[in-house]
Amino acid sequence: MSRLHRFDYRIKDNRKRNTLLVSICLLTLIVIGIKLYNSYAKFEVVSDSYEMINGKVVEPVNAVEYLTSIVEDNPDTMFIDDTPDENIRYMGANPNNYVKFNNELWRIIGVMNNIDGGEVSGDGASRVKLIRAESLGNFPFYDSCADENWTDNGDGTYTCSSRRYNNNWPNSTINEVLTNYYNNGTHAAYHGYATGQGRDYPTSAIDFTTNGLNNISKNLIESATYYLGGYTWNNNGSFDGTTMINSKWYEAERTNVGNNNLITWSGNLGLMYPSDYGYASSGIVSGNSCRTIALRNWDSSTNEPCRNSDWLLDSSWHQWTMTSAANYTTNIIYINTLGHIYDTSSYYLFDIRPVAYLKSTVKIVAGPNSNGSANKPYKLTI
Repeated sequence: MSRLHRFDYRIKDNRKRNTLLVSICLLTLIVIGIKLYNSYAKFEVVSDSYEMINGKVVEPVNAVEYLTSIVEDNPDTMFIDDTPDENIRYMGANPNNYVKFNNELWRIIGVMNNIDGGEVSGDGASRVKLIRAESLGNFPFYDSCADENWTDNGDGTYTCSSRRYNNNWPNSTINEVLTNYYNNGTHAAYHGYATGQGRDYPTSAIDFTTNGLNNISKNLIESATYYLGGYTWNNNGSFDGTTMINSKWYEAERTNVGNNNLITWSGNLGLMYPSDYGYASSGIVSGNSCRTIALRNWDSSTNEPCRNSDWLLDSSWHQWTMTSAANYTTNIIYINTLGHIYDTSSYYLFDIRPVAYLKSTVKIVAGPNSNGSANKPYKLTI
């Protein structure tokens, strides 16, 4: 065989070898690319950057299991409550319970046990309960005046000639607002009474088409059972002869039928309970936990540690709860800016902070850059 022919065969062999090497490299890159994509896809639902330690992606873990595992290591900010359900709670003035949700800051109330899914009756799963860090705005619990009943006084004030009342959660204005927030809809104009201004006034519609819940967030939560049990209010803060401390509020919310004649309701978004607020405090008064002090009395100077160490308190405006006063046809329980629980008519304009339950399968990402602080909130994924 001539030298020319041998050279020609070498070229062909080199081409085959090079083609094989290129194919192997391309295949390797494709496999690596798929793995990186899948890894990134896990976190794409929660953040534009994912958690890494020493160049390795931090694997997410089940949110319920993770929060359960860190209780003993955080005795100053987490505890198991004294209810029959033994829920895990965050407490204190500002615990690290922030989470990125809906491209907003929300906070973890805790892990609630025996919570039925809205469409799975009786499953009694443990679910992480979230609350929006900021209010959606000031709303009446129930839209108190029909459009035709407004009288313009000509001086910037209005008078409602026939005010309406309702403490029925399913038919409340707030439930309508939260439904539109969930469905990215527009809430019709609502009306209320501005506390501190001493007048009624009509307000404009609220558009949630661009700032409602996104599809990613909707996929992380699920319809769940909320409790609507009412509370028979007495000025001395007692119920059935028992001082209304946290555990008694928890019991009343689940057993006492209010004026709406319902104890439970299934939905995607709700509001906090009075007991949620009470259990969020880490305060101590004269050596006694604030959990042994009636929430009605938290506004006193003696009980100042109770409200000052409660992360759910908003000292700038009152907050609605979804609990009614069973002995009044119009009254709803709210959290006063002074730190105590009280009831008032449903036409007042107070803050609403949406509450949601995560699916029991949702995972959480925790690491140096997602430690639960406001600047480094936890991340969620499915």
